[in-house]
Formats: sequence, structure tokens, C-alpha cells
Amino acid sequence: MLFAVGLFFVLISPAFLSDGMFMDGLYYATISKNLAEHFGTFWAPEFTETNPWGYGHPPLAFLFQSIPFHISKSLLVAKIYSVCTYLCCGLLMYWICCELDMKRHHFWFVLVLWITIPLVSWGATNNLLENTMAVFVLLSVIFYLKSLKSRRFLMLACAGLMLFLAFLTKGFTGIYPLAFPAICWLFVRNTTFKDMVIDTFVILLFMTLPFVLIWFFNPAAQHFFKKYFTFQIVRSIQSVQTVDSRFYIVFRFFREMILPIVIVGSILLIAVRQKVFKDSLSSTRNRWALAFLFLTLAGVLPIMISLKQSSFYILTVFPLISIGLGLFAESFLENISLGLKFKTVCRVLTICVIIAAIGANVFFAGKIGRDKELLTDIYAILPEMEEHDVITINNDLIVNYSAGAYFYFLKKVSLDPYNHHEYLLCTQPVDDPNYELYRKAPNNLLLYRQTSPEK
Repeated sequence: MLFAVGLFFVLISPAFLSDGMFMDGLYYATISKNLAEHFGTFWAPEFTETNPWGYGHPPLAFLFQSIPFHISKSLLVAKIYSVCTYLCCGLLMYWICCELDMKRHHFWFVLVLWITIPLVSWGATNNLLENTMAVFVLLSVIFYLKSLKSRRFLMLACAGLMLFLAFLTKGFTGIYPLAFPAICWLFVRNTTFKDMVIDTFVILLFMTLPFVLIWFFNPAAQHFFKKYFTFQIVRSIQSVQTVDSRFYIVFRFFREMILPIVIVGSILLIAVRQKVFKDSLSSTRNRWALAFLFLTLAGVLPIMISLKQSSFYILTVFPLISIGLGLFAESFLENISLGLKFKTVCRVLTICVIIAAIGANVFFAGKIGRDKELLTDIYAILPEMEEHDVITINNDLIVNYSAGAYFYFLKKVSLDPYNHHEYLLCTQPVDDPNYELYRKAPNNLLLYRQTSPEK
């Protein structure tokens, strides 16, 4: 376990305590910070004073992340929040494995499979909505598993509520565990068809009931969802395209899974060589493994409906596939013999990994990681600005979406491509008698000021 946790912090060390963030996560951090400072509301979040957020995503994650922004306004708050969602996911994965009767001393292997997926370690520090959504997805799975043992109706109701919260975090991509009862009935055979239908109905009922209540009794929520379905869901399916093929998300999923598959394959190879390959595909453990594999596919394949796809849309499925692979490999882990020498090497390696995790994070702390040139320029320009200033930008900066987020997050400075203001920001010299060069940043940005600024 110490090895797995240490390895995780080694993998995220270049980005964890350093400055800079992936554009989407930076947007979400800015909106959450604004919410903490009472700029915008839950159902009407705001991005900058010249670029309202609109109806891009449901707002629940912004509310959660706004809480630590009451303590500090640093971008580090968003990164710590993001990593904490991963720690929560790790605990929930452990809970799921316990529900499935996996031996506790094998759980480290599930964690290693999960954190060695490249997209997982990348997403941990980039503040994606999927990080929060994964918590609710895993909770829904846990409550359904518990419903199979006791307090059936209560646990099913909780599973449905968790899916509602997953939807309220990032929409339809979080409700695929609704298929879990059918998948369990099909592969595990631990319930009757009638019970499976009833379970699915109860989960669906408690997923949709809160939505119906807020639709009819909260006008702001109703307005939000109307706009959200029109501008985000319908538009994404009909006209927005970010990839060339609907199969992009499937190819990306299998590419991300290469290393975990190699790890499990290596364990399987050792088991075959030592002739301890005893578990049949019909065993309960492997039937559960198959169920988690198909639950994973239920989270990946529906994304093919739209040509608006990004790899991080499937971040929530990786804990599930890691559990499935861990269940499949557990019997091999139980039976293979690695010897005392291997155990000694593992203890030494664990100590080295823990030391490396601490050292690497201390080394990168405070440095600029992502967007180094852009951030260096922004830090050079910000001292000239006052809070709530608006800067005109040229066309060359319109598509640099991170710039607008950094300016507003760091000092509440908004960028405006449509109107003339006292300051003009660009990356190329401008020939305009109304503006004169005021500050040249170290890398690319040029700040101009009106020769006779209008007050």
C-alpha cells in the first residue's frame, strides 16, 4: 500500500505543487473561486466579467470546490482538491473490493493498476469534473453491492441519488452505473430477472425524482437545465466535432490500458510457469471481474454517440476496470511464489519510492510547470493592472483560452476581443496611433496603452 501511494505521488509530482493547469481545470477553478467570492450563483456560475460561463456543465463540482477557496485563493487549492478526490476514490475502491470479498492484502495491486494508467495520473492534478463525478459513480456501485446483502430498498435509493449527483456534476456521462444491475444479473447470476428489473427501476426512480422536484420548484434550475440541454447536449450530438472518428474514445481507452494489461499478463505468465493457474472462468471471482469489465464498457461506448470526445471523459471507468483486473489476478497473486529475496527487494523499493515522492514534490513546488511562457508573461503584466480592469485583445489571443482564465483567476482582470479599452494585449506589434507600447513581457505578450485613455 505504501508503495502504491508513494508511486502515485511520484507520478503526479511534476504537476502537483507547481504552477499552471490544463485549460478545462483552470476554467473550473476560476468558476469555483468566483462562487466562493459571491460572483455568480449555483445555477448561474460566472467565468469572467466579459465572458460569462453560460451553461457548459452542471454546477455541483463548482460548489464543492468553492468551499476550500474560502480558506485560500491560490491555484494550489484546486490541485489539492483534485488530488483529494482521487484519495476518496482510492478509499471507495477499497470498500468495493471488501464488498466483493477480495483479501485486503491484495488491494495494493488494484491501486497499482489504477495509478499506472497514464490518463489517471495526468487527471489527478488537472481539476477535471470527472474527478468529482468518479466519487459519486463509485458510491453508486457500492450502494448497489450493499443492496444485494441487506436494506435493499434504502441502498438502491442511495445508489439512485448518487447517480443524480453524478449527473449534477457532469451530465449523462456519469449515469452508466444504471446498467450495473442488468450486468450483474447477466454475468454474476446473483439475482433473479424480476429483482433485476425492480432494482433498476428503483435506482432510476431515485435518480430522476430529485431532478423532477427541482425542475418544478426551482425556476433558476429549470432555466439552467433548459439551456444546458439545448446548448450542451443537443449541440454536442448534432454539430460539435472534436475528433475524426466515433471510435476515438474506444481506441484511447485501450491505449491507456496497455500498461495495466501488461502487468496482469506478467502475473498470469508467472502463474502459468509455476503451474498455479487453477481459477476457472466460471468462478464467482471471475464472474465479478467480467461484470466490472462490462460496466466499464457501459461507461465508454455511449460516448461514441457524439463526435465531441476527449480522452478524460472516461476517467471514471478506470477505477472499475482496475477492480475487475484485480479480481481476475487475485487467485494468481495468492498462489505464485516470489521468494524472500523478492520481498526484500520490494521493501527497499517501497522506501525508495516514498523518499522519491517527497523529494520530487519538494523539488517541483513553486515552479511553473504547464504554460510556463504564458504565465511568466502574465506575471510581468499583472502589476500594471487593477482588479476588475478590462483589457482589449487582438484576434491572435482570442483562441488562447487559458490566458483569459489566468488573468481572471490571478487578479480578476477580464479580456475583451470586441470593445476598446485603456489597455490592449497582443502577441504581435500593432500599428495604431491610438495606442503606444506600454510593457513588453519576457516572451510573447505586448501590452499597449491608449495615448489618451478614455475615463
